[in-house]
Amino acid sequence: MPLETFRYTKGVVIVHGKSELALVRYIHTNLHLPIKTISRKGGRTSIQICGLNDFLKKKQFQSLSAFANEYSVEFDKKNKRLVDFKLFIIMDMDDCDESMQKKYMSKELFNGHPLKEYMIPIYNIRNLEDVLLKAGIMAEKIPDSKKGTYYNRIFPINKKPMTVDTVNQIRFFAAKLKGIHQTNMLRFVEYCFGLICEDLWEEEGHAEKIS
Repeated sequence: MPLETFRYTKGVVIVHGKSELALVRYIHTNLHLPIKTISRKGGRTSIQICGLNDFLKKKQFQSLSAFANEYSVEFDKKNKRLVDFKLFIIMDMDDCDESMQKKYMSKELFNGHPLKEYMIPIYNIRNLEDVLLKAGIMAEKIPDSKKGTYYNRIFPINKKPMTVDTVNQIRFFAAKLKGIHQTNMLRFVEYCFGLICEDLWEEEGHAEKIS
């Protein structure tokens, strides 16, 4: 499968907590993508929608050039634009009211921020665990004390070379999410497949189970 040698980071993902962090790492390591994750204390402390604006006031988010330098993103100095880049934000929806949820999903929440045009808000209603249960990826709710171990097991990091099997692992995950209206996580998965010039739904029937 064709795969260019990436010189720059093509995606940065701000994650709500440790489960989202495990999921994103599972996807980008299986596809060997130049994607970086941003979490608070390794996901042990959550980032919430109502606190995003304060979080995005940190020095590295205050300008395109500062962000590009911090995360190795290609920056067109002449046109003052990030090149071939998306900033995904993956959040649960159960920790804010309906008004805030709508502002997040429409990106109104980020009005005036220099990175707004690159942002893609990803939502899970009410939360990622509910989405995974509905999709049949999780069989039952997991106690908070066991979530770290559990998510690391069903979403393992791949340190081996990319193969058809590792790609199909992500296709299988995506197929499980297809038709689940409580999330738009497929936007992130589709972007990832676009980076490796692969059809997301090709050979999905040959994928192996992830749990």
